[in-house]
Amino acid sequence: MYYITKVWRYDEPQHGRYREFHQFGIEFIGSSSVRADAEVLAVGVEALRALNIGDFRVRINDRRVIDQILGKLGISNDLRPGVLRIMDKRGKVPDDELLKMLRDLGLNNDTSQEVLKLAGTSEGIDKAIDSFREFGVGDEFIKYYSELIELLDMYGIRSYMDLDMGIVRGLDYYTGIVFEMYVPDYKLSVGGGGRYDNLIEIYSGKPMPASGFAMGIERLLEVLEQRGSLKRGLPQVDYYVYVLSNERNHLMLGYKLASNLRYRGSKVIVDTGEKSLRSALEYASKINVRYFVIVGPKEVSQGLVKVRDMSSWSERDVPLTEFGINA
Repeated sequence: MYYITKVWRYDEPQHGRYREFHQFGIEFIGSSSVRADAEVLAVGVEALRALNIGDFRVRINDRRVIDQILGKLGISNDLRPGVLRIMDKRGKVPDDELLKMLRDLGLNNDTSQEVLKLAGTSEGIDKAIDSFREFGVGDEFIKYYSELIELLDMYGIRSYMDLDMGIVRGLDYYTGIVFEMYVPDYKLSVGGGGRYDNLIEIYSGKPMPASGFAMGIERLLEVLEQRGSLKRGLPQVDYYVYVLSNERNHLMLGYKLASNLRYRGSKVIVDTGEKSLRSALEYASKINVRYFVIVGPKEVSQGLVKVRDMSSWSERDVPLTEFGINA
């Protein structure tokens, strides 16, 4: 399934991180296969490619692997969620502060240093197997990542992937692969996700493996603006209808004209009569109007309206019949 929607989070608002924002994402529900994880990663890469966003990286890790390594470091199960949350802060908080947080959690200095070293391990995905072996990761995960790398190669996206063992994602429901998408010169991730095999069962009572991702629309817009490939502005209004007279027949004609244009798919503003003609023209220019239509008594008596092209500032008389109105 996929979605494009408004979402909320309980957080302190800051640059690129809002309580209310928009995101799009996909969820691959019902499969625990490594092929499903590869498919999710492939869709994420294709989405960023389609945006012509330029260079980007997908940083991959695995909660199962991290959990196994933390176990080898002698970190108890009850401390691991706290350790993961601290690891998730790497890059956002100075290392000295992270070490203090780990010690405050109850870890000794040597173990804290090892956790920080783990969180700082980052390299191309092709070296993931060697790093896992160095950390003493079990054969089942070596097999999984060997297959994943091969699948990523089949999709033609392996070159976008890095192993980053500091990527743990702050939410506790992840159960396997986790990843985040980054672009150069932008400090925040533009998207992220992973595998969450137990989450749906918590709410439905039915075991249901799943994997997915979400991307932040506001962040992507900001990146595109920084690269000059997107310029925000007011959407163009096709017609601005200005009725010179307050007579009932002329007002009815203005509303009829606007209604016909909207029916044809045009975006139309009808002036409320509070602006002078000059002020209305200035306002129409400011809000990116394409055509300014003047419904005046003289023109209407001849079955016409005056239409001004706001880009060329040229003006012509147009028969009402062109707008589907019989004079």
